[in-house]
Amino acid sequence: MRLTKNYAMAGTAFLIASAFLTSGSNVYYSNKVQEISPFFFTFISFLITAFFFLGIQLKQSSRYMKIKKSFLKDIVGINLSTAGAFMSFYFALKYIEPAIVGAIEIGIGPVSSLIIVRLIYGSKMNKLDLWIGLGALIGSLFLIISTLQGSSGIKFESLPVTLLGLFSSILCGFCAALAAIFSKRLSIAQWSSSKILAHRFYAIVGLSLFLSIQQGNLLQQLSANWLWILIVSILGVTMPLYFLQMGIQYSDSFFVMMSLSFIPVFTYVFQLLDPRISMSYHSLFGISIILLFALFSVILNNSRYKLIPKEKRKAV
Repeated sequence: MRLTKNYAMAGTAFLIASAFLTSGSNVYYSNKVQEISPFFFTFISFLITAFFFLGIQLKQSSRYMKIKKSFLKDIVGINLSTAGAFMSFYFALKYIEPAIVGAIEIGIGPVSSLIIVRLIYGSKMNKLDLWIGLGALIGSLFLIISTLQGSSGIKFESLPVTLLGLFSSILCGFCAALAAIFSKRLSIAQWSSSKILAHRFYAIVGLSLFLSIQQGNLLQQLSANWLWILIVSILGVTMPLYFLQMGIQYSDSFFVMMSLSFIPVFTYVFQLLDPRISMSYHSLFGISIILLFALFSVILNNSRYKLIPKEKRKAV
């Protein structure tokens, strides 16, 4: 069922708000995480986020916490894909230019979304969606090559570290697309945004805690960094996730991944405030390619709305 214009506008507004908050916090985090383990930050921030949304659900009604067996597959899917997306993302931010990490994620996401939907549902790929997704993918490949050549905004350290960061960025894009699809399935099943978020972070909290324990020094890291971790967790994780979930509720998964292309653009601007990161025209060019195809996606989304008969719009 296609979306009405009001739904499309609401979805876009939530996604842009999520992108703005995310981009600012990512730049700040990438600077501060040089001193701590990215897995420790992930554990603390998502523990706070999980308790926040669990609290919202319990306040509404404890009966909303119950999960039917028919939804267990989707819950496991969204938990594992969420863990893969965020853990790889925050790991990559420690070694790769923030705008490039976000751009690669976004560039990989649309094509991943189309492929996953094709494999799961057997749906035929829309040719225009495919071409737009491939265009964004080209932008990501350009950024990957630029990073390997040492042309990004962060000084090239070593090939193994850079490759690990780039692989994490690619993994993030694939997992993010998968998480968006599972989230959409739950939304269609009449799950509210807060309920989805209340049950989404079990895996990431457990896995990040396990890796943090393996690395050690938990109390020392917490005592020296608790304030900025708390601020970034609320403004850079909790609120953007809620807005993102609302955007997913009002938009199809492909449009979600493409509209989030604004994150690297906002991030690139915020990077200008970080003395650790220099201006890179290679990064700007690659991000611009992805943004161009993102705008095509927005136009395509609006044109699809215009094709909906008025009678069907009223029925939605």
